[in-house]
Formats: sequence, structure tokens, C-alpha cells
Amino acid sequence: MQKATQDANSIKIATPLGKDTLHLTRFDANEGISQAFRFEALMYTNGVEIDPKALIGQSVTVSLLMNKDGKVVDRFFNGIVSELKSLGQRAPNEADGALYKDYSATIVPTSWLMNHRVNCRIFQNLSVKDIAKKLFDEHGVKFSSKLKKTYPTYEYCVQYQESDWAFISRLLEQEGIFYFFEHEQNKHTLVMADDASVYEPCEEAKVKHATGSLAESHVHQWSSGLNITPGKYSQKGYDHEKPQNLPQGSRADGSLIPNQANYEVFEYEAESKFNERTQNIANVRLESLQKDIHTRIASSNCRSFTAGKTFEFSDHEDKGEIGQGYVITKLSMSASVLSQTGSSQSSEQTIINHFNCVPKNVIYRPAIKTPKPIIHGVQTAVVTGESGDEIHIDKYGRVKVQFHWDREGKKDSKSSCWIRVSQTWAGKRWGAFFFPRVGQEVLVEFLNGDPDQPIIIGAVYNADLMPPYDLPANKTQSGIKTRSTKTGSDTNFNELCFEDDKGNELIMLHAEKDHHLKVKNDQVDWIGNDRKTTIDSNETVTIAKDRNTKIDGGDTLKIAKKLTIEAGQEISLKTGGASITMKSDGTITIKGNKVTVEGATTNVKGSQVVIKGGTVAIN
Repeated sequence: MQKATQDANSIKIATPLGKDTLHLTRFDANEGISQAFRFEALMYTNGVEIDPKALIGQSVTVSLLMNKDGKVVDRFFNGIVSELKSLGQRAPNEADGALYKDYSATIVPTSWLMNHRVNCRIFQNLSVKDIAKKLFDEHGVKFSSKLKKTYPTYEYCVQYQESDWAFISRLLEQEGIFYFFEHEQNKHTLVMADDASVYEPCEEAKVKHATGSLAESHVHQWSSGLNITPGKYSQKGYDHEKPQNLPQGSRADGSLIPNQANYEVFEYEAESKFNERTQNIANVRLESLQKDIHTRIASSNCRSFTAGKTFEFSDHEDKGEIGQGYVITKLSMSASVLSQTGSSQSSEQTIINHFNCVPKNVIYRPAIKTPKPIIHGVQTAVVTGESGDEIHIDKYGRVKVQFHWDREGKKDSKSSCWIRVSQTWAGKRWGAFFFPRVGQEVLVEFLNGDPDQPIIIGAVYNADLMPPYDLPANKTQSGIKTRSTKTGSDTNFNELCFEDDKGNELIMLHAEKDHHLKVKNDQVDWIGNDRKTTIDSNETVTIAKDRNTKIDGGDTLKIAKKLTIEAGQEISLKTGGASITMKSDGTITIKGNKVTVEGATTNVKGSQVVIKGGTVAIN
């Protein structure tokens, strides 16, 4: 006996299993603007066994006959099978004696598969459109951009432990970009848009509003509503490159309902830039909050109605609605095929849909419903730079890092954005300043837990980067030890070391090359015991005024070569009653109770020699 076909049905399904292998008995569709569609198909096999693996994940198309310009054409619903259930086997049919098995299938867009890849990833210097294209291409998602606006590039945008679909969804929501799907035979396309001008009319572009049963397309159960929404949205942020010019944006429209201006949504973004972008965000956010202020809920038998398309009334009991256009924002449709299993006769079909719509001039901005991941606590990362760099830093003292979860980074100067480094003190050209170098492991926090806003709060040692002092042997030592750069070794450093071992306390200062000390007023040094100074080369001391030195003991001066003492006016040497005085005019006076001059040879020479004394003895 001849097997049944779907040829006489106005709604049918095509699958990779071949024509009429599966027969559609019921079809439910749920779709909406900025909503992934979900179709449910109830089917039965035409007396044959099927392998579920041959259908799961595969593209299937449901077609529905509809009128277009007076012609009967197919409307398509295409997607992939995300779930297939076997509902059991029926008793043999009297008509052909075959065994029939019922199945239900869930049909979703290709983009639904993006929910099944969760990632940590960094995108830099790309716009939301660029990021969407990159992800859609990776997943083989067919898409079309009908964006009217130009979107700024994100300097730094992080996907953190979220699915690809959640990530791109929150970016689209953030920018006010909505999407809907267009279906063709064997394919569907995700359409991104940001303006009401992209709405296209349904094939049944003009319909009647009527109650009761009509054979022709019509809308029934029409209701309209007015909802309370905020009347103002404001956003404020902080830009550390322009700390006195806080990015902020605000938009208000409180004229739609009474007291609406009293309801404001204010949000703060810790680090943000671009006043223009902040204002754009405020504009689209208010449009999102107010998009459903005027709602329409209805039911119809219009087969072409779909989310993202428009219609208008050619007739309505409320004459004010005639000619008014609406865009469908959400729709659920049910279609049933009432037929005898195994029959090839024409079957009775019933189709009804329920939908929401708003005036077609409304830009249906998506709601902010996809949460942005929050990074709780502290992470570690490794400082990066150009190849061969030991220090990679900008004028703000910011550095770049490679996060351990970043699988695509190359540990170079492009691994992250510039990240500020916390200091113990930060003033205007004063404060403390230590910055991490390439290869060091640092502690990273995130402002408000935002993955896009990292800040370095410290550094830690690890097995490759051990502390400067051997531990625990030197557990009483602490301090600061640097490393000379470039290509410095562990013998090239500056250091301030504290030894706190009781009875052996020590402060050690090591300068790898020069040491400059500048005191603008007094310097007082007190040494409780000895001081030893070793100078391997020369010493130069310059004193602008006087120098006074007091030694309670002795003073020994030993010079290997020569000693030169020069005074501009006078040199005096005195001990007890003896003295030697030398003046700048050349006069030398030697005084003492007894002056003895001895020498193997003594020469006294002058143009005039005067010797006076009570007794003068010359041998």
C-alpha cells in the first residue's frame, strides 16, 4: 500500500532523512526581537526506523503555505535540531499495516550552539560589530548587519568564563543593538539592527481587526496598554587620563506618563572614556527602558506574522487605529495537522498566533538582561613587554600583563591593555613609585569586579622568582633590592637591607654605582662606637664656610705620598706655649720656650740674616 505523504498539507517538514520520512502533526514557534527562536515539532515516522544521530544538530526546515500578493507561497522556519525525543510506538495502522513512532524535536538557531562554548578571551581595538563578526564566523552563523550607526572600538574587552552567546548578547544589549531572524529554505540569517527604518512589512502587510471566525487573515483579541517606565537615565564614570573631566551622559523624556520625570535610573561605571560614547549609551538605555511603554497584545491567524516585521490595519473598530503601523516584538504560533496516520488525503490544519507589538517608529532596544561576569577577589598575572624588554611602561607608570587564563595572548606588548599600578602614595609629582618589570608575577584586582577594568595592587614571588634573601636562613632580614638593567645579573643591584637579629641589628645601603645625598639644611650624625671609611679612589670635600673638628683623643694622619695644605690668609699650628704661624704675606713666625733646629746639614740663606739674643753661641 502507498505510504502517506505531506504533499497535501499546508505545513510540512523537510529533514536530511529524506522526503516524507517524518510527518509533521504539530508545530509551535516562539520568537521575538533580540530573542533566539525556539520551535517545537511533533512528528511521526512513516513506518520506518530512524537513527537520531542522523538528525540531531542537523538543519531542518518547516514550510507553511501563506498568501503573498494573491499567490500561495511557502513561509519557511529553518533551524537545527537541538533535542530529539522518541515518544513511543503506535499500534499498526489498519490502512497499511505499518508501525509508526512519534518523535518531538526542538529546533533552534545555529547561534544557539554558541551557548555551548564557554571561554576566557581578550578582544582589543575592535568594535562590537567586529567582535560579533569574529564570533559568528567561528561558529558558522549566517548573519547580516543593517546597522546605521558607527560604533567606537573597544580598547579592551574581556570575555570571562561566559558562553560566546552570553558574551555577544551583553555587548549588543550594551550598545542598544537588536536582532531578529530571517528564514529561507534550508537556511536562516541573524539580522543585527539599530534603527526602526530596517523594519520590513509582513507579506500580510494590511489586515483587518475582527472578532469571530473569518476565513481570511485577520487580527482578533486586540488589547492596548500603557505602562510605567523611568523618565530619565543617567550614567557617570571616571577617566584617570582626564580626572577633572568626568565622563557623563543623561537623557530624559518624562512626558509620556504622569510623574514619569521623577523616575530616574542612574548607573556608575568605575573607569570609562569618551563623553560622546557615554551620552550615546544614555540615549539607547532610555529607549530600552521605555520601549514597552505603549504595548499591544493580540491574536491572529496571519501566517506571515513574524518578529521584526510590521503590519497596519486596513479596518478596525477603533477608527484611530486604521493606518497605524506596528512592529511585532514577540510571537508564539501553533499549527496543527489533523490527519489519519498513513493517509495521503488532504488534512485539516489550524493555525493561530499570539503576539506583542509596539508602534513601528519605536526602536526596540534590547533590555539589559545578560549579566556581566564579576571577578571576585584577586588574580595573579605575569608582566609582559616587547621581545627583549626588561621594562615596558608608559608615562602613567602602567604596565601590561598576561593573565593565566588567556590562551591566545603571546606574552608580549599586546597581551592586555595598559594597567595602572597601585602605589603606597601618589601625589602630583611626588609619592612612592615602584613598578613591576617584565616577567614578574603581580596581583590584579578589578574595579567593581569588572573584567574590563584591571588594576595591579602588588607583586608576589614564585619558584622562578625567589626572594632576594635565602629563607628561612635569613628570616631576620628585610629590605629593598633592585636589579640593574639592561642585562643585569644578581651581582648588579641597589639595596637597602635591614637586619633585625637581636644584638646584630644592621642597616645596609648598597649603591651599584653612584650615591648622591642632598641635605638642604642640617645633617646630624651620631655614631655610638667606631666609624670606618674606605675610599678606593679619590675624595673631594667642598665646604662653603667653616669647618670645626673636635677630637677628644689623638689624630693620626698617614699619607703615602705628599700632603699639601693651602690657606688663603693664614696657617697656625699651636700646642701649649709653642706655635708656628704662616701668613699670606710670606711671614713665618715660630714661637716657643725652646726652638731646636737639627739636621745633618742646615742651610740658612737670605738677602739679610738677623740673629738677636742675650747670648748668641755659634760653635
